Amino acid sequence: MQLFYDGDEDYPVEEYDEVVVIAAEFRFPATIKKVLPKIKQVIVGFENIDPVLDLIVLRKQARVPLSAIEFVGRSM
Repeated sequence: MQLFYDGDEDYPVEEYDEVVVIAAEFRFPATIKKVLPKIKQVIVGFENIDPVLDLIVLRKQARVPLSAIEFVGRSM
C-alpha cells in the first residue's frame, strides 16, 4: 500500500519530502522521516529546518495523520 498527497497518484508520499504540518491555524515546516501506510500516518521531524523553530519546539519528531500535512517539495 502506498500513500498519495490529496489522492493524486502522481505524488506518492516519500521519506525526506518537505511538508507543512497544519495544526489549527498554525503551520509548521517539517520533513517526513517515516511513512506508515497501514494507519495512514507519517512520522515528521522538525530538526534543522529553521533555527527559531529548533528553539521553540521541544519535540523533534511527531506522528501525524496524512490529512494534517501539505506537500511543499521533494528533497533531492
